[in-house]
Parts: sequence; structure tokens; C-alpha cells
Amino acid sequence: MAAVDILLPTCNRPAALAVTLCGIAAQTLEDFRLVVADQGDAYAADAPAIGTLRRLLELRGHPVEWHYRTERRGIAEQRAYLLERASAECVLYLDDDVFMEPWVLARLMDVLQGERCGFVGAFPAGLSFLQDVRPRQQRIAYWDGPVRPETVAPGSEQWERWHLHRAANLFHVSQGLAPGAVRRYKVAWIASCVLYDRDKLLRVGGFSFWPRLPRYHSGEEVLVQNLLLRRFGGCGIVPSGTYHAEAPSTVLNPAGTVDGHALALLDEMVARYAAA
Repeated sequence: MAAVDILLPTCNRPAALAVTLCGIAAQTLEDFRLVVADQGDAYAADAPAIGTLRRLLELRGHPVEWHYRTERRGIAEQRAYLLERASAECVLYLDDDVFMEPWVLARLMDVLQGERCGFVGAFPAGLSFLQDVRPRQQRIAYWDGPVRPETVAPGSEQWERWHLHRAANLFHVSQGLAPGAVRRYKVAWIASCVLYDRDKLLRVGGFSFWPRLPRYHSGEEVLVQNLLLRRFGGCGIVPSGTYHAEAPSTVLNPAGTVDGHALALLDEMVARYAAA
């Protein structure tokens, strides 16, 4: 059994997916398996570049499972499907438009195992925003001691931490750290590249709530992370070592919006899985 299962949902972003696979193939932590849930109009692994990267991963000893799924029920269902196929103690949910520096997976593992918390994330920078410096959005609260459970309620002061994950704010913050320093910081939620303790994720229900969401939705990781924060704690790392390919979203409806947000289920999910 691998130490980490990398769970990768993808849909109609072959160029960005190739960038993501390049980052996966370069990881210094070698004990991982890749599980892909592909809902594109065409089988992405048939593209020559992606097929080459898949074979390279397998050549290096990383098992690859590629599931082509024609029925689309939303991103929460995709995540639930991937979680059902995971067996490792740790699972990395990685979006199909994120490049990871070679050290990212190893560092996430070190923090998750050291803190014994619910999740650790590495939020990617949008490098097109390098010249867009936003000091008012760069407030950061570091964990100076162990990561602890905390309640981060929507609308609270702690909820405003999400602004740090806009544009290239986190990258700009990282430029002020001492060379080689790695800090853990407090989050409201974190997207795109998140390592979970699989057992703890299952203990808050995973993504089993997906049938209650409309086809086009968002916030599925916001919901599960809020539950994990309350029970086990969670954090982000800076520098993150991750970068967005900045490809257009594939989870929106034809009007470019969503029809529902998973946080609508928060109160009852807290009562069920994360009551004090």
C-alpha cells in the first residue's frame, strides 16, 4: 500500500493536466499512487503528452488508475468517487491545473504526520498577479505552537482569512520569510492542493453529502474542512510551492455560476459530525 493516494479529478483541461502531471512525476516523496477520475468529452490519457506522463509515472513505480466517467454529477460526487477508491492513510486532493514543486508532497506529509491534524494545504499562486500586490489581503495568522481544533464560523473574523488565498497574496507573503523557512498558518479553508488524513476525513462523512447538492455547485471542500477544523484542526503551509495554471473553471453552469453551495448544509453537518 502506498503512503499517499493522489486523487485527481479532471475535465476538459488537457494542457493544464499535463502541467499537473509533470509536477507529480517530479516529487521527491516517491511512495504514492495516482487515481484519476476523468470526465472530459474525450479520454485525456489518449493525448500523446498525457499518455507519456502516465507511462513515466508507472515506469518509476507509481501505480496509476485512470477512470473515465461519462456521467457528470458535480465535483463533490467526483471527490466522493475518488475517496471510495483510496486505501492509503493520507490522500492528496489535487486540482488538474496545479503545478507542485518537487518538495511539496513530502513537506505536506511531514506537517500532517507531525501535527496529527485533519488536513494540510498548499494553496497555489496565480503568477499572472505577480505585480498585483494587495497588502490589505495579506494578513496571516501563524501557528506558533501545535495545530489545534478551532471553530471558524462563516461571517466571523477568522472567516476573513480566505482573502489570503486570492491572486498571489500568499506568494507575496512568502517573499518576506527567511530563506528556507516554512511556516504553518491558520485558514478558513484551502483549495486546490490539500492533503487529508483519510480516516479523519471519513469520520466527518467525507463527501457523502453530494446527492443533496445541485449538479453545479461549489464549497464541497469548504464544508468538509470546516468540520475537520472543529474536530481535528488544519492548516496551510507557506511557502506553498504550488502554482495555478489559471485555466477556466469546469464546475460552473452554462451561465458561468453555480446553483448551490455546500455550506447550506453546515449546521446539520456540524450537529452530526462535529458537535462540541
